[in-house]
Amino acid sequence: MILAKSDGTTLQEHIEDCLRIAEGLKRSIPLLFKDFDFYNFLILAILFHDFGKLHPEFQKVLTKEKNIWELQRHEIYSVIFSNKIKLNEKDKELLQKAILAHHKSFDEIMEKHLSKKELEEDFDDIWRVRGYQFHPKDVLKNLSKFKLPDLYEIIDFIKSSLKKREVNFQIRRIKYSEQKHPVEELIFHHIEYEANSEDFFKHLLFSGSLKMCDHYGSAKITSIPNLKPNDLDFWDNNYKPFKHQLDCWNSRQNTILIAPTGSGKTECALGWLKKSLQSSMGKTFYILPYTASINAMHKRFCRDIEQSEPIKAKLIGIQHGKVEQYLNQYIENDYEFLKEKSDSFKKLLHPFKLTTPFQILKYFFGVKTFEIGFVNLYGAKIIFDEIHAYDVITFAQIIVVIEFLSKYFNCSVFIMTATLPTFLRLEIEKVIQSASLITPAIDFLENIKRHKVSIYSGNVFEAIEELESQISSTNQIMIVLNTVNQAQKCYQQIKETFPDEEMSLIHSRFTAKDRNRNEKKAFDKNTKFLIGTQAIEVSLNIDYDLLISDPAPLDALLQRFGRVNRSGKKAPAPIYVCKESSGNDSKIYPKEIVEKTLNALLDVHILRESAVQTLIDKVYPDWLPEQKKEFEDTKILFKSSLESLQPYSKNKEREEDFYDKFDGIKVLPAKFYAEYKTHIEEARFIEADELMVSLHKSTFKGLMFHKEGSRIIKDRFSIIKNDSIKNSDVLIAKCKYSSEKGLLTNDYQAIEDNDDNFL
Repeated sequence: MILAKSDGTTLQEHIEDCLRIAEGLKRSIPLLFKDFDFYNFLILAILFHDFGKLHPEFQKVLTKEKNIWELQRHEIYSVIFSNKIKLNEKDKELLQKAILAHHKSFDEIMEKHLSKKELEEDFDDIWRVRGYQFHPKDVLKNLSKFKLPDLYEIIDFIKSSLKKREVNFQIRRIKYSEQKHPVEELIFHHIEYEANSEDFFKHLLFSGSLKMCDHYGSAKITSIPNLKPNDLDFWDNNYKPFKHQLDCWNSRQNTILIAPTGSGKTECALGWLKKSLQSSMGKTFYILPYTASINAMHKRFCRDIEQSEPIKAKLIGIQHGKVEQYLNQYIENDYEFLKEKSDSFKKLLHPFKLTTPFQILKYFFGVKTFEIGFVNLYGAKIIFDEIHAYDVITFAQIIVVIEFLSKYFNCSVFIMTATLPTFLRLEIEKVIQSASLITPAIDFLENIKRHKVSIYSGNVFEAIEELESQISSTNQIMIVLNTVNQAQKCYQQIKETFPDEEMSLIHSRFTAKDRNRNEKKAFDKNTKFLIGTQAIEVSLNIDYDLLISDPAPLDALLQRFGRVNRSGKKAPAPIYVCKESSGNDSKIYPKEIVEKTLNALLDVHILRESAVQTLIDKVYPDWLPEQKKEFEDTKILFKSSLESLQPYSKNKEREEDFYDKFDGIKVLPAKFYAEYKTHIEEARFIEADELMVSLHKSTFKGLMFHKEGSRIIKDRFSIIKNDSIKNSDVLIAKCKYSSEKGLLTNDYQAIEDNDDNFL
């Protein structure tokens, strides 16, 4: 019995598992297989990729016997035996380089490679005196150690597999004496491929496909599910679509949709997706800017498309930095099952994936297994929701990604937003191929009058006092402030003024459980006050009756407006935009844009949706000069970075380092130190992570260099995972924490331990 894994999986079983994935890949991403003989070569690569595991010493490693394998790479031997297939030089290079690099990059293989001279010196110093005839790492001499019965068994299996799949390649005999060392043959003479050339894409996608088949096969994944057009037939027969929805449903090209909140944009996207899937199968990536809105949309799609709970979904996946926390709502006290479900989401198995743009961008930065990511993106259907919500740098990177995917990867793109300045739309249209612009009919927009807008001369706190009578007689009030500190202060004021009313506070400085609880409370009709920061703008599909807001740019305000009288079934709801800021928020929004917004809204009383685009273009006629420079510079740098990506290369960036560019900094409130320590000691890592709070980097810096001494300290824990011990550092914030108000960065709290015990 020839083994492939230490768990007892045989080589033939593993190959069959990988072949099963290849067949599923062909069905789920058919465009990948339209050029040259991609499928047949992938079958060949799978059949030979682990051939080197026949080495008797490697078999001893798997059975935990004493051996002299000496940490060699089995892939090197696999390449030699793949010479049993006669191919032309270009096809041979493609096949063998993919096999050689299916675990390690060329750089990593080279680091362990011993030259002929080094082998001789090492043999004379160590192995000759032990009675060995040649060095255990002398690849070419070690070929003689392969056992003939094992070779015959696997060769017969390969012949049978080729015949079964009608793949016509002839197996030939090879002479060991004529073989060359694969490292010297393939890596020494390796020349990087020209960026975006045919050879570049062929090697990138082929090596990624082999890695995917090997990874998924090793994980015992039995199938790759597909999203079919009829899976999207979930609308009620009585559903009456608007004209702009019908236009989207009938669109066979890349599409840009600009339509107001509550006008059925999500249904537009799904109808467009159905039409696109009828033309060609492919993965779907539904991209949103915030994890909270992704979580809400995942629940909705699981319910509507699969009629399933999120944890049981087979078609609708989710991927962001807090997936385990999200799933933990549905799996209490079953860490192994949670890890299994989380891993399945990370492997991009689901044909429909809800994600942030950073989960796409990371492949363009060359993080680990970026080749697999590119395979999944080939021929994909990409839906960008709320594309207006990104900063200049992220928007520039998204533009480059859209151009790349539509130009080289046969991707279809659907972009939708409620607010998009014309100059940004033109930037998108420059790179998206044959884009169709769809907007609702004028009469449809004219009839949407949901908001009565007033500019209040003071700040939010003054508005609350002056409008107390109106507030008391209104069912549900939303108050949005620009900073967490001011939102916490406002919550306290409302609590003191209206002590008998239900209220909820939402911002970024809560633990996961407290944030989830507060968001659920926001949907409760008994909740009179919802107070929060920008987190409210995009994460909640709610419908309140009155809004009081800090001054903000028009696009941000329109998102806040969209959470009031959302359905438009009531009379225009009162909206109060304060002229004065409630706190120090000058670094959050450009002062010039906020002033333009307030001036634009001065002449507005009843806001008609037909006037929104004019208002947007009035506030955002073009880039600010510094933004334009940042946008163009980012595109140039990102394109340059993308052009430096190479198949078989070492990861350009660790995934953790990539996320550090975008994510806030996680800290542990001092209050939870003992609880966190217990979770870590009991290997309850998800529960431990749920105690963390995310801080913006500027807030973290303020605590780090606090005038009364640093409020941040570091502790180190030893974590046992997969039978290995790793040290993990945690940053602790010596600040009070309240489940009602979150982390209070202005209030000190010591840790119930001697600070001398920390790093």
